[in-house]
Amino acid sequence: MTTAGHAGRRMGPLRAGVAVVLVASAVGLAGCTPDPAPKPTPTPLFASEAEAFKAAEQVYRDYVDAANARRTGASAEPESYLMGKALEDDISTQRMLKERKVHVSGSNVLTGFHGVTFNSKGGSVDADVCLDVSASRVIAEDGADVTPVDRSNLVSIRVRMVPGGASLKISDSTPSDRTCAAP
Repeated sequence: MTTAGHAGRRMGPLRAGVAVVLVASAVGLAGCTPDPAPKPTPTPLFASEAEAFKAAEQVYRDYVDAANARRTGASAEPESYLMGKALEDDISTQRMLKERKVHVSGSNVLTGFHGVTFNSKGGSVDADVCLDVSASRVIAEDGADVTPVDRSNLVSIRVRMVPGGASLKISDSTPSDRTCAAP
């Protein structure tokens, strides 16, 4: 027998041994795969009701400022503070103003903000806001002031804000029963 023939006979058991080691290693490693990483527990946006109300008030102030800026023709996006029904209502209102060929002129002022409820699990905030609308007017295409004569100078609104990314967004806005105090 040649040297190569002896080597071939010795390599057969060696190859089988290597194969057994590889299969055993693969089986052993399969059992050692790490468990999937646990999903992180979502961190609430706010640590307390007071913190949630403070943030909600700031969001509403920023929204009022953006809406006032839009009325002056400045590049502002008050809709970026809205989502859901509130955004749909804003789009409908802008469309209606355009169809009726009127626009709103002047600024509104947030004169009161009262946090009503805070849902710590969902992160939503309900609040009553008071707006002084005495400086705003509805103006027709011909420049005539068509603001309703019976419109109150102070408007009370119940707003709902919900998490929208890393901050709150206004999701609903309806008339409130709360009475606004004169500024």
